[in-house]
Amino acid sequence: MPQDNDHTEDPELVAAEWVVRLGAGPLDMESRRAFDAWLAANSDHASAFKQAQIAWGRMGELAQVPGSLARHSVHIDAARPALLKPVSVRHRRFAPFAALAASIAVAVGLGSAWLGDPITWLRADHRTAIARTGSFTLADGTRVELGPSSAIAVNYDKRERRVEVLSGIAYFTAVPKARAGGRPFVVEAANGTSQALGTRFQVARVGEGVAVTVMEHDVAVSAADRSGQSRRTVLSPGQRVQYNADGGLDGMMPANPELALAWRQGRLVFDRAPLEQIVAELNRYRAGRIMVIGDELAAQKVSGVFDANDIDGAIAALSAEVGARRLSGPLLTALY
Repeated sequence: MPQDNDHTEDPELVAAEWVVRLGAGPLDMESRRAFDAWLAANSDHASAFKQAQIAWGRMGELAQVPGSLARHSVHIDAARPALLKPVSVRHRRFAPFAALAASIAVAVGLGSAWLGDPITWLRADHRTAIARTGSFTLADGTRVELGPSSAIAVNYDKRERRVEVLSGIAYFTAVPKARAGGRPFVVEAANGTSQALGTRFQVARVGEGVAVTVMEHDVAVSAADRSGQSRRTVLSPGQRVQYNADGGLDGMMPANPELALAWRQGRLVFDRAPLEQIVAELNRYRAGRIMVIGDELAAQKVSGVFDANDIDGAIAALSAEVGARRLSGPLLTALY
């Protein structure tokens, strides 16, 4: 139970305890007075409590819609709760978050009939699981390599060869148009398209945006903004462009193809990328979810090279780099 008279308490951890207790039901009179006194004791307490409420809400959303996490979770028999193993925590104040994460694990386990995001799963022709890559040959001979937690839909017809990147990252070695009956090879992702004027290029869903990197020959990239206006640019080998939901093409920039394809060798390379974007990438390499709490922390820029087989090490390094604290449970890690 949170104590309002211990001035050495970490306000973020005390706030987390209060949110968990309030979520469990109404407080009794004594606890309500203690909570009110704690809020009034320091202006930082209200801010910490607000952030903890945000974290609680996001965790609740994860339990309601587990998405791709569901298919990588062990099924839990609700009739046999004794089979759940207790989680060891270093400090008693981590217990509420560990208990909360455990309850989310139960909800996810009970929802194991979900096969990831249902729309993506139903639409995908080829997909990969968390921490797994895959290679596929399409009907025309085009080779596709998918990064972890990635999915594509293939829509070939008599006029064109169209592939949609639904999630994750895809590296294409496209069969030239002349060898495919004159049909262009087009990759759709979000609100833009990339048409191969050559062969090798990569399309990656990066947060809410899309990044296109060219390794061989040219690729024409087009993106539409919310008003329907479209912009177009042509990338040459060693060039990269990114666009977002607003249709903004960030301008061509140099790209190192070896670094762009480092994921194929199990390395994750980031150059002044927002922490939120890095965490989104790490989530494709580990069952469970990593969350960043707070807009200021999420926007911090980080550079580094990480081992895709040691995501826990990457989290520790990132936490140290940005000065973030961590709360960890069975299926959830929060950076704040």
